[in-house]
Amino acid sequence: MELKQFGVWPRRILLAGTLFLISILCGTTQFRNASSVALDSQWQKVLRLFGHDEFSLYVWGCILSIQIPFWSVSTLFVFLDYFNRPKWVRKYKIQQGTNQPVNLNKLVETVKVVLINQWLISNPAMVANYFLKKLTNTMPIIYELPTPQRFLWQFFVLVVIDEIAQYHLHKLMHHPKLYARVHKKHHEWTAPVALSFAYSTKTEYVINMIPVALGPMLMNPHLVTLWIWYIFVHLRGINNHTGYQFPWLPTAEHHDYHHMSSHSCYGRTLAMDWLHGTDKGFWAYRARKKGTTAQQLDNKSE
Repeated sequence: MELKQFGVWPRRILLAGTLFLISILCGTTQFRNASSVALDSQWQKVLRLFGHDEFSLYVWGCILSIQIPFWSVSTLFVFLDYFNRPKWVRKYKIQQGTNQPVNLNKLVETVKVVLINQWLISNPAMVANYFLKKLTNTMPIIYELPTPQRFLWQFFVLVVIDEIAQYHLHKLMHHPKLYARVHKKHHEWTAPVALSFAYSTKTEYVINMIPVALGPMLMNPHLVTLWIWYIFVHLRGINNHTGYQFPWLPTAEHHDYHHMSSHSCYGRTLAMDWLHGTDKGFWAYRARKKGTTAQQLDNKSE
């Protein structure tokens, strides 16, 4: 792979270095004391709002941290795809000409499937998980906020665990014996839209919950960390399925290619694909696409 094709990694290394510096800054007494007072004050307001009710804080807090970002951002992209407004966003469409406008019947069917998956699977699972934690005395810490250092390293571990587990489970679902029954439904959207992030068979939806839940099961992070984790997971998933490549957001082109080709790019990012060599098809596609674009520009200039 050419270095310029892998240019996204220096930016990620820079981000990791920035987070490390933040962690160091958070270790200073002055910074920690000033931030903890303000954050603790806000957290106490949240606790009073929920009446210090652990069930409401854990179950409804987690459900809302999923539902609010998912439906608010997805609905925004539904309007973009259906009304094709504003026009300037069209130039950021990865697969030009697709879902312009999006098929309304297919969109309605997707909404139905997503609602069933969320309200018949993930939300009841959240309730069951609450009672399991109470039974096993493993409820996450609620009344004392985590230190910034603890939040950063726990969040980093959650991302790593999810990345590794999701890659292998996703690749497994592409096995010929599983693909048609489990994963093919998700690939009905060859040009994905934001809502298609949660569009899948019930079996796949349960499987997709495993990488997201595995880290919290192993680490039992603070409730606030858990809320932020669920928000992050769903915003990242939506971004990977929007079908747009906005320059101010992380790239979604690799996952768009995965929907288009049904192979390569099994990870949420390209990290695991690079490690296992399953990103080669994507880079070949990128090279062909770049060459076609350059040729078109030359023809116009003639």
